[in-house]
Amino acid sequence: MKKTLLATAIAGVLGTLATGAQAATVYNQDGSKLDVYGNVQLAFRSIEGYDDSDDTSDHGTDSYSDLFDNGSTIGFRGEHIINPGLTGYFRAEFEFNADQQKGYYAAYDNPDDQSFTESGLSRGDQAYLGLTGNFGDLRIGSWDSLFDDWIADPISNNEYFDNTDAQSDVGGTAYESDKITYTSPIFSGLQFVVGTQYKGDGEDYNQYDYDAATGAGEFVLDDDNSASFFGGVRYTMAGWTLAAVYDDLNNFEYISAAGNEHDFGKLYGANLSYQWDTLRVAAKWGHQDAKWSDDADVDRYGLGARWGYGNGDLYGSYQYVDAEGDAAALIDPRRFNDDNGNTSDQHYNEFILGATYNLSSQMYVFLEGAKYDRKDNIGDGVSTGMVYSF
Repeated sequence: MKKTLLATAIAGVLGTLATGAQAATVYNQDGSKLDVYGNVQLAFRSIEGYDDSDDTSDHGTDSYSDLFDNGSTIGFRGEHIINPGLTGYFRAEFEFNADQQKGYYAAYDNPDDQSFTESGLSRGDQAYLGLTGNFGDLRIGSWDSLFDDWIADPISNNEYFDNTDAQSDVGGTAYESDKITYTSPIFSGLQFVVGTQYKGDGEDYNQYDYDAATGAGEFVLDDDNSASFFGGVRYTMAGWTLAAVYDDLNNFEYISAAGNEHDFGKLYGANLSYQWDTLRVAAKWGHQDAKWSDDADVDRYGLGARWGYGNGDLYGSYQYVDAEGDAAALIDPRRFNDDNGNTSDQHYNEFILGATYNLSSQMYVFLEGAKYDRKDNIGDGVSTGMVYSF
């Protein structure tokens, strides 16, 4: 349920502690406050996929459908006023699979059934603590990337489907952890962010071992006390917002079949958006400057819009992906394998359309469809679901 998380993501990067309309305040006394909030999300999807998810080199496809949990979450956030100009805060979110929650207990009692790891409060989302005040905001922990918040989300902050982005190329949630970030106050509409992601040599590197369809080699985390640098600047005037983000991705590298190490690359992006009443339109550009290969750069150009029509939202996005040949190993592995690693430059047109309808102030339904223009229509599909927020 990305759209309802957008407001808190923006508030967080601004160094504020906005409280959602449905959050329950369980304690508010002597300068300390604790809120509990969350959502239950159940959805149905039908998607074109590989006939065997463990072997992307197989030439078959399989349209699969299922009832699934779309990110049900329970969260806690708190703040404490240290002095009039300084507040300490924290946030911790935990996810569970609402569609399998009952079966979790039966599986837990059976030592031969390992599916119990798929439910309960078995996964985390974002968790961090920090200080905010007149100086700005200082935060440490794990949360959505700055590139996602400032560049990608204004284009396609949807319910289930999303346009592809550099984060999925790099390695998903491994890109969002172990961060320290400083966010400045807003000076006449101008704001900046600087941060680092630190991966020490005591990390569990088995958690990220991305064996992409390169035909040889794999993507891994640097295991030698590596620290990346990322930063961004954003300017807002009237309804316009212009943002730019850079990340050196220093924690990610590629190990070739011969054992040679290569830096993954660098990431750049910019976004221009305009908000008028309940209508938001945005355009973005993102560039993956690949170093793991001489032929793996990716440019993404996106357009998106979202309109609140009174009883819900209508939204859509389009993204043009311009990828060099080796980049297909990450963004179109079926084509890369079919070409035996000799893929020429590729171009993709991605479309997403969706709508929500509010049943009440706390409950709504949604319908989405997506087309990604990949070989054999991999990833194309539709999804519909219901969300209850509290």
